[in-house]
Amino acid sequence: MTFSIKSLLKRLTRPETRAMKYGYSNARVRGMKGTLLKPGFFEELVRVKSIEGMAELLQRTGYRNDLATTSATYRGSMLINAAASLNFASTVRKVVHVTPESDRRALRALLVMWDLMNIKTLLHARRLKKGYDEVKPHLFEVGELTGEDFKRIIKADDAGLTKELGRTELGRRMLAAVPSQGKGRKEKVQGGPRAPLVLLQEGGIDSFVYAFRDQVLSEIGGNDVAGLRRLLRQEVNARNIMVIERLKKHSIPREKIEASLIGSGTLDRDKINRLLDARDVSTVVGIAKQEFPHLELKSDGKVGLAELEIMFERSIARQKLAMLQRQVLSLGVIMGFLLLKEEEVNNLRKIAKGKEFEMTEEEVRDMLVLV
Repeated sequence: MTFSIKSLLKRLTRPETRAMKYGYSNARVRGMKGTLLKPGFFEELVRVKSIEGMAELLQRTGYRNDLATTSATYRGSMLINAAASLNFASTVRKVVHVTPESDRRALRALLVMWDLMNIKTLLHARRLKKGYDEVKPHLFEVGELTGEDFKRIIKADDAGLTKELGRTELGRRMLAAVPSQGKGRKEKVQGGPRAPLVLLQEGGIDSFVYAFRDQVLSEIGGNDVAGLRRLLRQEVNARNIMVIERLKKHSIPREKIEASLIGSGTLDRDKINRLLDARDVSTVVGIAKQEFPHLELKSDGKVGLAELEIMFERSIARQKLAMLQRQVLSLGVIMGFLLLKEEEVNNLRKIAKGKEFEMTEEEVRDMLVLV
């Protein structure tokens, strides 16, 4: 029996074929969704008066074993950060295990953000002369880089830093993205000892991560991935709007602001010009609503930069939840869950840090991204 290409493609995309591929993984992930902390529980965490009380509440959740593991070493917000790191890493391993092998490359493209956040954290820590033990609770071992990689990077001297980053495939790609300074200069930056510093100072890590993820996902293709790419581009749009507003506040020249924007977003030249010309944040919100129609303004209509950033985060979080809810038998269900788990971890860290800085309940509540 023979099949035409058209009939073969039709057979491969029939519902029962997708059920065979995604039935088990989607069922497992939807089960994991039930373990995500609910908005009401976050409200309890906000109301308790101390980080110790916060940890006691978390003992009733899936974070119990992670807190037991980290409580002998850490206190305060570091305890919550360390437990959240362990819990997220464990969750990622479970999700990767149940994901169809053919889709794991797309999943790793999503997780590369955490590797690059780790590198950024390590580079900042080196500049502040902090040791590995101090920064460890802020690192998430969920991607290509391991704990041993983290130790080598933070302990390397300036001359050896590029070499240590270059020992990983991701580090090599990142360093290759640093442009050389050009002819006539005494030192070219590309791949040289100053490359990590250039990445950090010029926001190169942020630009690289979005471009890298978009490129990998574009190579994979498919409807499931297309939705994720749109969502990630919305993240880029939000980041670029915040870059424009923060730099305008410090009277940075227009051309330098434009040079600081991250590529792979969807803001066109007209919107960028209007954002650069906007005289107040309320005007910026009006422009942004064309890209983020579900932005929620406070009843008093007053918006600062911190509030604007949270508004973007909440808008994007609602899109993540929608990805999980509306997708059926697809990679989108898996991706959507991981994105929501990221928000949970970020919320826990915000609450712990807020308590450490003695912020009011309302101030902490305003920082959270709940869906």
